[in-house]
Order: sequence, then structure tokens, then C-alpha cells
Amino acid sequence: MRYWIALCLCVPLFGLELSIQSGKEEGEKFSILHLRHTVPFECKPTNNEFGDTKRIDCRFPIAPKQNFSPIDNGQLTITSSKTPQGYVITILPKSKMKLMPVVFDLTKESQTYQSIVKKATHWNIIGYHKTPPLMSFSKSSPLAINFPIKVNKNTPPFVGGLDLKGNPIKIRRVQDVTDYMEMKKAYAAKEYHKVLDRAENTLKEYPNTVFKNELMLYQIRSYHHLGEFEKLLELSKRFLREYSADPSIAEVLTYTANAYSKIGQILDADYFFDRLFDEQMDTPFAALGMIYKAEQLEISGDLKKAMMFYQKALASTSDIAIASKAAFKLAQMELVGGNIKKAAEYIDKIAGGNPNYFAEVYDDAMALADAFVEKKDPKTASRITEALLNKMDKKSENHQLLLRNLGLQLAKSEKRTEALKRFNEYLETYKFGEYIEEIRRAKDGLFFEDGDKNTTKDIKKYNDLIERYGEDSVGRKALYKKAQLLLKEKKYKEILNIESELYRLDSTEYPETNSLIAKSAIGLEKEYLKEEKCTEALSLQKMYKIKLLSEWDDALFNCALKTTQYATAKKIAQKHLKAKSLTERQVWLSRMVKTQFGLGEYKAALKGGEELITLLEVEKNPPLNDIYRTMFDAAQRIGNSEGMIRQIKLIEDAYPNDFKDIERYTQMVSLGLKRKDEAMLQTYSRKVMVLQVRTKTYTQSPYIEFTLAQSYQNLGKDAEALKVLKTLNTRKMTNEKRARQQYLIGSIEQKIGRKREARDAFNASIKADKNSAWGKLAKDALGLF
Repeated sequence: MRYWIALCLCVPLFGLELSIQSGKEEGEKFSILHLRHTVPFECKPTNNEFGDTKRIDCRFPIAPKQNFSPIDNGQLTITSSKTPQGYVITILPKSKMKLMPVVFDLTKESQTYQSIVKKATHWNIIGYHKTPPLMSFSKSSPLAINFPIKVNKNTPPFVGGLDLKGNPIKIRRVQDVTDYMEMKKAYAAKEYHKVLDRAENTLKEYPNTVFKNELMLYQIRSYHHLGEFEKLLELSKRFLREYSADPSIAEVLTYTANAYSKIGQILDADYFFDRLFDEQMDTPFAALGMIYKAEQLEISGDLKKAMMFYQKALASTSDIAIASKAAFKLAQMELVGGNIKKAAEYIDKIAGGNPNYFAEVYDDAMALADAFVEKKDPKTASRITEALLNKMDKKSENHQLLLRNLGLQLAKSEKRTEALKRFNEYLETYKFGEYIEEIRRAKDGLFFEDGDKNTTKDIKKYNDLIERYGEDSVGRKALYKKAQLLLKEKKYKEILNIESELYRLDSTEYPETNSLIAKSAIGLEKEYLKEEKCTEALSLQKMYKIKLLSEWDDALFNCALKTTQYATAKKIAQKHLKAKSLTERQVWLSRMVKTQFGLGEYKAALKGGEELITLLEVEKNPPLNDIYRTMFDAAQRIGNSEGMIRQIKLIEDAYPNDFKDIERYTQMVSLGLKRKDEAMLQTYSRKVMVLQVRTKTYTQSPYIEFTLAQSYQNLGKDAEALKVLKTLNTRKMTNEKRARQQYLIGSIEQKIGRKREARDAFNASIKADKNSAWGKLAKDALGLF
């Protein structure tokens, strides 16, 4: 037993209607989804390898203003999404489903046949578990002929109006001219239903009227405008048969072809289109017929041929209304195809020649303007909107929306003066309007297009906008513009101070944000390098991973060396060791040696230094002679005494008597002491003492004097030793060092038999620091006298 229960959900979405019916057949649940639209659309199934439909996508060129939440009724899951190409409804089955177009209306058409179409105004999607409900499917032979099936209609008998006794009413013949004229007035006023009523009544009352062809023509026209195509066809067939020589035959052929096209009877439509183009090509309606033919091709998916017919219609007609219609259709197609420039050209033609046409297709014109805005062409959108606004009554509810749209489109088109005019008009006209806050923000936003030469004034304005609007679009744009201006003024640090706020900006809307921050970091690092603020420069480089051009390597290297960031310095130097210029190689090899020394790579430093010395022998470069000092220090660090001796002699030749080397001379004194080389010890001790006296800087005293005096004593040169020790008399020393100096003087004086001088020296030692070892030795020495 078969039965089904229908539960219906209907969602109207501005031209798109979605409804679901659920029921049962023989205990098995099923659902039927109906999708209807005022214009044909495509539904495309996706099948698996077994031929089962696993997904259906229905595509619409323009998204509805009202969206709907996902639907899941047990058999079907229905979702929607917006795409750059328009709007998509996706249907997924829980088990199985079938897609079927609804092409024929059996209540109105007398025959059907198997029709395979890509687009339709009505599609059915049937969701079921195992067996399709209410129908069966069978495969037809590929050799079969697709004959149409005739469906007979039984027309009930009609006898017209009856009186109270059941007899036919006989109406007296009256003048028919008045009704005819009233019908024409109704048509001019676009009161098409009134036209049909008047024409029908007149024909009934005056079946032989001389206006019969005109009455039928106005009926055909009205049915055309109302979209009642079946009724149009019933009448147009009679008209073509009875008035084949009528001057309006081209118009009737056009509407007849279009009617067949709209109800999906393409073969019949093509027959009448062919008649129109063959027989009536010299009439204005031929061009209109081309537009209807193009619409038919567009629906079937043959866009290339459709565009050809639209273009042919535009080129062949002198009728401005038909030309506008063709141009508008071409603009729509070009825009969908991505040819924005060409689409704009067609809109410009309409705006220049027949701007009132946009008002005739108000909804489509609004949608097209929105599409131009989405395609980043607000200028063309503004031409459409301005034409609509000029035609719109200020009391109309749409006037406010159009005024708002035009202002925003002009602002996006960088037409600041015109946009400001429209914004002010809105604010004055609609003081409590629906879009008042949006218009105020947009008006403020116009500031960004005005480059004030007063930077301080601009910054203040940006700060005011940021404070006023915060995270709003105007506030975000003010922040971005402020950062751009600061970059232009090279105020890099101020930009980095607002870095976190800049990173919160939408990268899609402000794609240059990261670049702006990076440029600021680079600019600030260069400033730091110029000012030799090395710590700050290198810290910035590490934080932002900055890579400067090689022209900044000198400054970067010096900063890295200055801040003991030897690893960084080494990387910089490494890049230049194979430079083409010998001078450049010498410089960077010298720097590499210093870096290696800083890293404690002393042997590598010595090796690099030897290589540099070889290069310096080829081409002298005196500023690089300090390589000898680095090599001396490296040799000293690893205890290479031979290397120290070799390099100190080179240092003496390159930098004679240079106080910078006093530490190195002192190192040589220590080496002589270690090697018990009195000559070496005395030579460099004297050098140190000479440098100290000359510069009045005694950094190595009293160590150097004590050491030299001991060396003299070792060689029996007591007088020289005494002389050296006495040079310390005028030097400032610690009490313990003074005690030592005086004790050593006393011991030498005693040795050479000068007891009084020895006693005075010992007393001076005790006086300096009696608790020190030297003071105590001095006291013991006095006990010997």
C-alpha cells in the first residue's frame, strides 16, 4: 500500500523560492526539495563511480538579500554560500537523491517530450533511502526516437451569460470606440490587467468591431508584459493566422518567439525567430527579437552566441530603448566574465544616451551597481546610481538608499567634491536617517584623500580621528595614514611605537602594513648606525631580522666589534673575503682576524694575520699595520713567545714609541723575566718608563720599576737600580708599595756602605706601612745597625 504525508517548509528569498516536502511511501521516508526562481538557473549533480549522485550545486548569478540557516531534515542537508561568481545552494544526501528539472506544466501544455536542459526556473531534488518514491526510472535505448506525448484536454462547453430563466443574454450593440480608447489609455498607464479586461469585454460585445486586430494586439502586448506566455501564444497564433498582412506582424512574431523561449519550447521559438529575422529584418522588432534570442542562448549556456546576438542587436537598431536593453545585457555578461572595462563602456553608453532606462530595470540596475562596486569599479556604479536617483521622487522610500549609495560610490571613486556634496545632502535631508552614522563616518573618511602640506596639522587630525573612531574603519584608516605620513617624514621611532596597533589592521584592507613597519625598522637602524648607537642598532636588527645592503657592512661590523658581538661581526666579514678588489680583501681580512681574536680563535687569527701580511707585501696599506698588534696579542694568549718577539719588532717599526703599545711592552718585560733574559727585560722596561714619563701616565708603575731595578741588581748594577727606584719618589703609590720601594732603596744603600742613607730609607719604609711585610723587614734591618 502506498501513501505519503507532506510536510512543507517554504523560504522565499527575493525571487528565489525554496520549499521542502517530506512524506512516506510504503513505510520509507522521502523528501522533495523544490527550487524556483524568476529566471532560469543551473543545478549540476556530482556523481560517484557507481553513478549515484553525492552532491548537487545550484548556482545563481546574484545572491538574495535574505539568507537562510542550514537545513537538515533527515534525507537532505541544504546549505548556501556566497562566491565571487554569485550564490550557491548545495544539497547533500543522507542516502540517495535524484535531480530533475521541471520543464512542462501539464495543466497548460498539450504535449511533452524528454527534455535535457542545463537551466530551468524550477528544479526538484528527491531524497530517499532505497527506492525513488512516486515514480520509476528506466533507461531508454540510444536508438529510440523522442516523440512528443499528446495530452488531451477536455474543454467544458460554454454558452455565455444566462438570464434568470436560463436563456442566453443578448446584449445590445453599442459604440465600441470609447472602450478602445480607454483600453489604449490603460496600456499607456501600464495597467495591463485593465487592458485585458477592456479588450475582452469589447470583443465579446462587438465581435465584428473594426478594432479587432488592434484589440488582439494590445492583449498580446499585455500578456507579454505580464509574462503570461501561454495565454499570449493562444492569442498570437490566431492573430498570425487571421492578420498575416498586419503592419504589427513583426511585433507579434517577436513576442511569440520570446513566449515559446520562456516556456522552454526551443524548437518552436527558433521557428518564429527565423521567421522574424528572415521576413521582418528591416523592422525595429528584429533587434528586439535578437535580444530575446540572446536571452534564450544565455539560459541554455551558450554565452558566446548569446553575446553575439546582443552585440548584433545593439549595432543594428536605431531604437534607443532596444539599444539600451542590449547594452545593459552586454554589461551584465561582460561583468560576470570579468571584463570590467568593457562592461563599463556599455553602461557609459546607456548613461549618456538613455539614463532613464536604468529606472525601467530598477532591481537589475541596483544589483549591477553593487556588482561594479564589488569589482572595484565604483565610478561606473555611481553613473547607474546617479541616473536612478535623478529619476527617483524624493518622497520615495528608495531615495534615501540611492543617495547613500551614490555618496559612498563617489567617495570610493576619489571624487571628493561630489561625494562631499552628496553626504551633506543626505545629512541635511535625513537628519535621523537609517544610514546617518555611516554617512558621518564616510564624510570624515574623505579627509584621507586630502593631502595637507602641514604635517603637524595632519598628524593632529589623524590623532583626533583615531581617538574618535577607535577600531572603526575610519579610525583604522586614520592610523594607517598617520603611519604613512610618519614614514614620509622619516619619524621611524614613532611608527614603531604604534607597531602593535598597526599589526591589528586587516592585511587585506591594508596590505602595505608589514612593509611600512619593516621600512621604519630599517630606517631607524640606519639612523642608529650613523649615530654610532651600536647597541640599539644591533638590537633592532635582531628583533626585525633586518638585512641591509652591503654598503652598510662597514658600520654594522664596527658596531658588532664595538659591542663584542663577534659572531655577528664574523658573518659580515666572511662575505667580503673573496672581494675582487685587493684593498677590500685586505680590509676585510684584517677585520676577520680581529673577529677571530675576539672569539678566542687565536690560532685562526694568527693564520689569517700571516695571510694579510703577505697581501700587504704586495700592496702597502699602512692603516692595516695594526694587524701586528692583533697577532702579538693572539700569540701572547697562546703562549707563543717566538710569535710575540717577531710581532713586537714589527710593531716597533710601524708604531715607534706609541703609548698604545705600553701593555705589549710590559708583556715583553714579563716574557724577559720568564725567560731570564735580562737584556729583553731591561730594553722594554726602559721603553715603558720613557712612554710613561712622556705622557705623564704611570699605568705600569711601580711594577716596571721594581722589575727593572731587580734586573740591574742581578747584573751588579746597584747604582742604576737605586736610580730607577728613586724615580718612584714623586709617584703616588699605596702605603704597602711605598714601604716596599723604601725598603729596596735601604737595602741597596746598605749594600754600597751608605749606612745613614740606608737607615733613613728603612725608617721611611716603616713609616709608610709598619704592618706590611716590607715595613717589618725594614725594622729587622735597623736592628742590625
